[in-house]
Amino acid sequence: MRKLIVAIAAAAPLLLGALGARAEAWPEKEITLRVPLGAGGSTDTAARVIAQYLGQELGQTIVVENRPGAGGVIATTALVREKADGYTLQYSPSSLFTSEPIRRPDLAYKTEDFDFIVSFGGSSPTLSVRQKSGITDLKTFIEDAKANNLRITYGHPGAGSTLQLAGQRLFKESGVNAQQIPFESGAAALTALLAGDISAYIGPETTILPYVGEGARPLAVASAQRSPFLPDVPTMKELGYNVSLESLSALHAPAGLPAEVHDRLKLALANLENNQQFRDALAKIGVAVNYQYGDAVVKYIADTRAVLQDLSGDGK
Repeated sequence: MRKLIVAIAAAAPLLLGALGARAEAWPEKEITLRVPLGAGGSTDTAARVIAQYLGQELGQTIVVENRPGAGGVIATTALVREKADGYTLQYSPSSLFTSEPIRRPDLAYKTEDFDFIVSFGGSSPTLSVRQKSGITDLKTFIEDAKANNLRITYGHPGAGSTLQLAGQRLFKESGVNAQQIPFESGAAALTALLAGDISAYIGPETTILPYVGEGARPLAVASAQRSPFLPDVPTMKELGYNVSLESLSALHAPAGLPAEVHDRLKLALANLENNQQFRDALAKIGVAVNYQYGDAVVKYIADTRAVLQDLSGDGK
């Protein structure tokens, strides 16, 4: 027995060293970055930039996988069942954890089911119209709708999102008869706007920026401050409407992510925070890098859900 104990003690450093080397070896294979929405939208576009640069930082390929459906709920529910080994990550809009639990009390996931690694920055819900409509400002848009008893149709990427609720609050406050129309992605909603199939589109700057002056005209942003990407576009509050609902998107994994994997991700992301090429690539699609890690993301979710709980009584 004494010899066995001595043998185990002698082997322990080797065993721990092997385990440590194993942890340091992550990632040893391709990583999947899941996007719970359709391709071409703002979340998808940002995810592809993140996958490229984070993959370079980790020395491993990161493949973006789109799994649209039910505004992102289907993919997020499925993520809970994935192995928490760092090889399946997801990049999601915060609405999946803020407004969706309010809309769907029977959701098969909760905030505690995930390890939130980082959020990259917020976006300003932006109300835009078709350039050919001739509408140049929010006041004219609202007054024209009311004077002519028009029913406004506004598209957005996902029912229950802060985008939809921002539009809902605006039209309720202004007394405009409006119908919200959800799309699987911002790109699909924007396409409908440019085709004249809907009256307005409300989405983040990431989808509207390339079309400003090229078919779409932003009228107002639903954020506390003007967007740095649309400095000439007023906030809804400036125009007299009490609507301020910024949103963010976060990188997360199934709960139980090994500490060494979490730390490796945070180190790689911290390096990217100082990578000007990465920041510029996100800026080109309307994402200003403003990191919030783990606990700060969870707090944002809780605080925002409380605000949206009040708004949810406004009706659809």
